[in-house]
Amino acid sequence: MREWAGRGVSLDDPYDPALVRSAPREIRRTLADALAEEATARTVSALGIGFTIWHDVSTGPPERKIDHVVLGPTGLYAILSEDFGGPVKVRRGELIGPAVQPEKPMHELASRAKTLSRQLKVNFTCFVIVVPDDALAQPQESLGTVKGQPAVVVRQSVLAHLLRTGPESTRGRQIGGNELFDVRTRLSNGIRFVE
Repeated sequence: MREWAGRGVSLDDPYDPALVRSAPREIRRTLADALAEEATARTVSALGIGFTIWHDVSTGPPERKIDHVVLGPTGLYAILSEDFGGPVKVRRGELIGPAVQPEKPMHELASRAKTLSRQLKVNFTCFVIVVPDDALAQPQESLGTVKGQPAVVVRQSVLAHLLRTGPESTRGRQIGGNELFDVRTRLSNGIRFVE
């Protein structure tokens, strides 16, 4: 943003709505994604002591990351926070919409999660894409299974409920104390963060 505004130009608030609206599309998209990640981080940080959260988890080259990995009594979640700048719909297990980039975001999230899963020898319970409330017609929609795991797209305001109750396909299954401790230890010892 500073580079676009000009070197030496002082920006009191790089997230100022008027400034963001006047920025080129690529910068607007980057800022919208950053704000979406921050909103999800605030939501998951309020889940309570039963949940452990890792942010900006590396799954390879710097551009390959999982925004949030959340472990709790209902399972292990790979979460991508996105603001595509418009409405999204579900078609054949993937998100579609005029501004959806990358072209197959759920497939990309699942691929990153599977890489991490193999590295750390853990299994994800669900892949989740979080979008702003006004981007999705339903509070949450299933994308079926992707790479063998349930996948959902969910409104920001419904995320905490999903993480506390679990996806419908696994609802009622709780991770026990020993299993939870083992998975948390593997994740804590093996996760690397994007620099």
